[in-house]
Amino acid sequence: MSDPALRRSALFVLVGTVAAAVLVPAVGSNFAVSFAFQFMIWTALALSWNLFSGNSGYASFGHGVFFGVGTYVAAAVLRTTDLPFGVAMLLAGLVAAVLAILVGLAVFSSPRFSGDLFGLITLVIAFIVMTVVSNLDFLDGGTGVFVREHTADRWIGSSTTNLFLVATVLVGAVALMAVATSNTRWGAALRSIRDDEAVAESLGVPTYRTKVLTFGVSAGLAGLAGAPQAVFLGYVEVGTVFALSIPLFVIMMAILGGIRRWWGPLIGAAVVVVLRESLLSLGAAEVSQIIVGLSLVIVIAVMPQGISGFVPRKRSSAVVKGEGR
Repeated sequence: MSDPALRRSALFVLVGTVAAAVLVPAVGSNFAVSFAFQFMIWTALALSWNLFSGNSGYASFGHGVFFGVGTYVAAAVLRTTDLPFGVAMLLAGLVAAVLAILVGLAVFSSPRFSGDLFGLITLVIAFIVMTVVSNLDFLDGGTGVFVREHTADRWIGSSTTNLFLVATVLVGAVALMAVATSNTRWGAALRSIRDDEAVAESLGVPTYRTKVLTFGVSAGLAGLAGAPQAVFLGYVEVGTVFALSIPLFVIMMAILGGIRRWWGPLIGAAVVVVLRESLLSLGAAEVSQIIVGLSLVIVIAVMPQGISGFVPRKRSSAVVKGEGR
């Protein structure tokens, strides 16, 4: 894409971020703000997953573990220190990023750990981290930890609106990074790895360094999202924070919206969150899982490039028909 396209996309993100931050608290009820907060968290996770996995082709099934690590690190900092929430959030992202970089340095050093094997490794890491957290008393100790009582007198814990504002700014930042990967050499390097890593390496693309650093950035963003989630939950436990459904829903959102365009995961998150919450409000928790899953299957069959890939294709086909006349 050209630089004007990059500027337009960045402007769209900035305007959308400001509009959401102003309008939702102004016109929304407490339920609407809570719903919007959860939507922002899911959007941040879907966009951050797509930043690495969607662009590189290395599908990670452990994205939820970095989100969980961020949640527990923030919870530990807020419970045991008087540090401000901003510091706790930065530490949450940093620890998640360091963990991902260490994993990446080991896994990406060998071409054997690619494809389905990479996904399996990330899933195994999630179970390892869950076990470690469950056995460390200062993190969880197997009993869960209370966070709300340690944040009630702080700005971040005084209102769900404040949590929403933090999540909105985070989504804006992640979206700008997603725009960057679609318009810069960084993104081109990632996509060349997805298309043919051997060829990319022969052409001088630093594939190893690109994968490690982008995996770390992707995980760090997920860790940042975990910090406000810790405050929102109030009570943090391993079974909830590290639930397998989290990475599965994230992957579903990205695929549903389309991984080839930076805004695809945003569309997928909107569809999945609205559909899921609508069904849950009707008291159909199990049915909601089935319907969301079937929706993904239908989209893959009808729109293999996701919703974002279907719209331009329809537009281009209409142009072709018009030229035919």
